[in-house]
Amino acid sequence: MNSFDQRRVARLLPCIAVVLGFAACGGSTTIEQSWKAPNLAPSNLHNVVTVYMSRDETMRRTVEDSMTQRLAHLGVRAVPAYSVLSDDDLKDRDRAKAKLVAGGYDGVVALRLVGNETKLVATPSTFDGYWGMAWPGAYSPGYLSTETVVRVETKVFSLADNKLVWSGLSKTVDPNTMSSAIDDVTNVVAKALEKQQIIASTGGAAAPS
Repeated sequence: MNSFDQRRVARLLPCIAVVLGFAACGGSTTIEQSWKAPNLAPSNLHNVVTVYMSRDETMRRTVEDSMTQRLAHLGVRAVPAYSVLSDDDLKDRDRAKAKLVAGGYDGVVALRLVGNETKLVATPSTFDGYWGMAWPGAYSPGYLSTETVVRVETKVFSLADNKLVWSGLSKTVDPNTMSSAIDDVTNVVAKALEKQQIIASTGGAAAPS
């Protein structure tokens, strides 16, 4: 290697060092897996109650309100469970069901957090193109970053049929805030329920993004 190449390599050495830091990008939510009851009549749920299973009352109300708003934007009549069911009702499934049926509700959209983890992700260094021609201008150094993954399970029950009609597991990667994670999850779930024809939507205003 001649002196010119040595000087160029020396200038690149700080960039080649592994960088440890946090992911700077915003979160993204997808449905990892889902299941739909076979032979299910399309869009048979019109009047539903949203439930978030949590002992944190503030979080419960926040999630239920968000899911309710998403469904309402799709033309579905939805109310949060905290507005129609007491804590005692929630502890007794049969009692809660009887109260909802008597109130004219035909479905329940229930969510719960099933996973929240942060892990290190290694991105290897790469060379773009032929090594002899690309060095050192197209070198991309490897680095370590943290990745936060939040998983939420959603189950939809038909009160009339007394059965589970849909379930899904969502995955949110690197949410900016807990609020944004909730918004992303409820938005993706609402759209999935509409696409799978689980809920009866008007086909009008779309859920806010």
